Amino acid sequence: MPTKVQLDKASWQWTDTTSPDDVTAEHVELAYRIGLPACQHNTCRQNCKGNPNCLVGLGEKEWLCDIKDERWHEVEDPNLERRAEDSFVGLKNLGATCYVNTFLQVWFHNHSFRAAMYKWRPLRCQATDKHNQSESSTTKEGGYTPTCICGHLQLLFALLQFSNRRYIDPSGLVNCLGLDAALQQDAQEFSKLFMSLLEETLSQQTHPEVRDVIQQQFRGQYAYVTRCNNCGHSSRQPSKFYELDLNIKGHRELSESLGEFLQDEHLDGANQYFCDNCRSKQDATRRIQLQQLPPVLNIQLLRFVFDRQTGTKKKLNSFIQFPEVLDMTPYLPRKDAETVYELTAVLIHRGPTAYSGHYVAHVRQEGAWHKFNDEEVERIEGRNLKLGSEDDLQGGGPKQGKRPKHVKGHHASKNAYMLVYTRRPSQENQADNSERQGISLSEDSLPGYLQDLVRQDRAQFEEWVQEMAGMRQRSITSGRARHAEITRLYLMLPPKPGSRYEWLKSDWLKQWLNVDSNTACKPIDNSDLICRHGNLDPDKIQQVKRISQEAAGILHSKYDGGPRLSGTSLCLKCVRERCRMMRLKSNLNEDSKFVTTTTKNKLEPGLPGYWVGKASLRQWRKMVLDREKPSEGKEPEVANCDAGQDMTSDQPNVESMVGTFNAELLCPHNGLSTDETLRKLVPVAVWERLHVYFPDAPKFNQDQELCRACQHRDEQQEQDGMLRVMMAADQKAALHQLFNDRHRPSWEKKEVTEAYAVSRPFLEQWREFVRQPLKHAPLSEVNNAFLICNHNRFVFEPGTVDEVTSNMYSLVWPHEWEFLTKNFTVDFAVRIFRDQEASENGRPVTLECQPESCMECIMARQTQARLERQEYSGARIYVRKIVTELDSVGHTQDEEDRKRSSHDTARDPDFFQVNGSKKIRLSSYADSTRRSSRHRKVRGEKEVIVSSGNTLKELKIKVMHAFSVAPFDQTLHFCGQQLTDNESTLSSLGIEPGCVITLTVDMPQSEDPFAVDEIFQASSVPEAGFKGTGLLGSGT
Repeated sequence: MPTKVQLDKASWQWTDTTSPDDVTAEHVELAYRIGLPACQHNTCRQNCKGNPNCLVGLGEKEWLCDIKDERWHEVEDPNLERRAEDSFVGLKNLGATCYVNTFLQVWFHNHSFRAAMYKWRPLRCQATDKHNQSESSTTKEGGYTPTCICGHLQLLFALLQFSNRRYIDPSGLVNCLGLDAALQQDAQEFSKLFMSLLEETLSQQTHPEVRDVIQQQFRGQYAYVTRCNNCGHSSRQPSKFYELDLNIKGHRELSESLGEFLQDEHLDGANQYFCDNCRSKQDATRRIQLQQLPPVLNIQLLRFVFDRQTGTKKKLNSFIQFPEVLDMTPYLPRKDAETVYELTAVLIHRGPTAYSGHYVAHVRQEGAWHKFNDEEVERIEGRNLKLGSEDDLQGGGPKQGKRPKHVKGHHASKNAYMLVYTRRPSQENQADNSERQGISLSEDSLPGYLQDLVRQDRAQFEEWVQEMAGMRQRSITSGRARHAEITRLYLMLPPKPGSRYEWLKSDWLKQWLNVDSNTACKPIDNSDLICRHGNLDPDKIQQVKRISQEAAGILHSKYDGGPRLSGTSLCLKCVRERCRMMRLKSNLNEDSKFVTTTTKNKLEPGLPGYWVGKASLRQWRKMVLDREKPSEGKEPEVANCDAGQDMTSDQPNVESMVGTFNAELLCPHNGLSTDETLRKLVPVAVWERLHVYFPDAPKFNQDQELCRACQHRDEQQEQDGMLRVMMAADQKAALHQLFNDRHRPSWEKKEVTEAYAVSRPFLEQWREFVRQPLKHAPLSEVNNAFLICNHNRFVFEPGTVDEVTSNMYSLVWPHEWEFLTKNFTVDFAVRIFRDQEASENGRPVTLECQPESCMECIMARQTQARLERQEYSGARIYVRKIVTELDSVGHTQDEEDRKRSSHDTARDPDFFQVNGSKKIRLSSYADSTRRSSRHRKVRGEKEVIVSSGNTLKELKIKVMHAFSVAPFDQTLHFCGQQLTDNESTLSSLGIEPGCVITLTVDMPQSEDPFAVDEIFQASSVPEAGFKGTGLLGSGT
């Protein structure tokens, strides 16, 4: 198939020999490419845009073959959501509730606890309690709806055991507790609060097995034993516990953590113990002594610790090793008790920080381990627990500990945060307990209202499965019908020779063939294919396809839209216009080559020529084409280029000639401009060709006289320029030192007794004039008004030099001032002089000024500057990171930089304010050239935007965002002092805009790029824990 360029050329090749007035219907059909052959499926790889008869590659390929039923629906098999045989049920993650799901799974698989919850009954007589938990409610139809945590937990357990769903939704319990499903909370805190609340709620039950299930299953007892070192007397203070909180920092094995928990604590010094036997304070030892262990021993590993320095939680990623069988006999005073425990659950936290990650539970049930990951429940192959893969999923963290060697019967994890051990029963009790639990956990043992809810849930699931299956089948039926319809219509698209046809947009055909079966096809829209004559635009032929009128009628009736473009919609006017433009461009190309070649060299002397504007000569071809562009809705104008000209005038108007050929040669008086740089002399042959395109353009032969008015103006400007140059030379000669800013008055020199203040803006403008008198206008007056306040006094102290004064005025010698007063108008004179009378009387020499300084205005300005330094918003400071491996020389240099940059010279000029009370040596004024005080960044330094009200903690968060260094790894110094108080504001710490603060990193940075960002997000929001939830009461 020919290329697009070849098709375009072939469609309009006839314009080379055909005049626009001679265009026939045959030419029009050639322009619309009606006679091009249609492409075949085996010869055309993709659709030919340049061929309106090519109907291949529009998306029809998949419709012309068999299509599988899966293509017609997006609904997965609903039976995939059905619970598999002999499998457990998962829990839906509502956003960030995975920590809740892990505990629910652990408690559910405690058979005794589950059996007790099944025996719980709502108290009909009590409507509400202090936890805002109404015990039960009954719908109008008489059906039971749980509204308290016990009711929701009971229903949840029943559905976990008897539902036919793959996973269930715990929204009822989560909403009842008032938990924010999008906020991840402290899992260990949740466990403690939930158990406490559940114990208090169950205490209202009359059935002892239900009322005391928390104490019977999870409560143990230990005593704080304190022994006096003087008399040996011991005192005991018993205490109940529901879980053991063990520190894992610095420990590698669970036995080490237990040993630390039970080790002796020495009470001495200021912490002495008051012995009742000795009746005085004595040194003593205190320890925890386990007395009674519960059937289910919960061990909380304190993996999340609070960092006092940063006010955030950190996760300890160190490995801890723990056994499958835990013998607690060595830790109890009685050796005959049953104290052998088996590991039945491990709770895992995946993630490098305490503020993000994911919670997973591993539970042993029926002799095998199962992993509960929200909706997914997986039976672990074999009989052994496998935790290595969980640790591998975490990724990089701040500190990656080394995995200990594998010991048979032990496991090691750096993500485990809770271990559940269950006491091993005796052989005679094991069979009896299993039989009783089987009866108590059967569906028949459930209360009637709970059985109804379970059956209702099953029925709803089966109804949903049938509904999804019906939806799948309807989609398949609809898709098959669509397949047959599109296949039939596509085969009708090609028009037969000599038959009627219509034009349809290619993009709509592609949409029709590619649109999803569930999405409605848009109406046909041919509006952008219409030319200004209401027909098919021949320039849009690449966007349309020619189809049979029969197929077009079916498509229009089914999808509506329009306008319909038939075989009579071919536009003769557009074809003729296109023919004219193509012939015009051909002539333009030929004439452009002639003009370019002929005007390369200058016209030989003696030969006639015409003046042509250089800009017009460069753009004349574009001007012709721009003029030929037709206005929207109008016929193209082939008239003169001066369309807006007043034809009644004998001379062209300059304003109306803007954009016209040779318009730049016209002066304001409609004559030939005196600016020779605007024009070029061209041969007569060139002008004649250009004149054909621009017959009304201004015409100037080479003998054309220049505009006399403009010549007079140029002469006057030349004379004025000479006067300016002479004036600048005289002023430079008289004020040579002032112009070069050299040998300025300095109060360090004893011979300097008098000087005058001149405004700095005046001097800068005057120097610009002296340097370029033809470019800048001469000055006539010295404006010192802004050096005088409303009290008609000088607004600065004499002799004070700082950033503000150097920008406001400069000092000049008396003879320079005398010249200025003679040649310029001076509004205010400011004289500064030494007090000679004080020197003669033996007093210290001081500087005085006339008019005298206004101390009121000076103090007000200093006060305002001080306030602006202390109260700012959106200011820049600079944090410079110090590499710890630098040698002592580097440290010395950094210390010097830190001290120097923290003072005025390092402040950013955008926020610089002058401390007027601080005087700089007057000798520094000898070089009064303005120097940039803009802060120059050095390597390892970054800009931070702060406000005076920001705290140091907030600054550390910003530094963390800039350097990826966690706040607890930052050491910040300012002016040689370490910044430690996180609650202090930057203003109280003396940090001002433009200051430099040094950063030293105390620890290796996190390898995980997401960890720092998670700490940043957590630190920016106050941690409220479970405040406002049902676990703590209503908002208290």
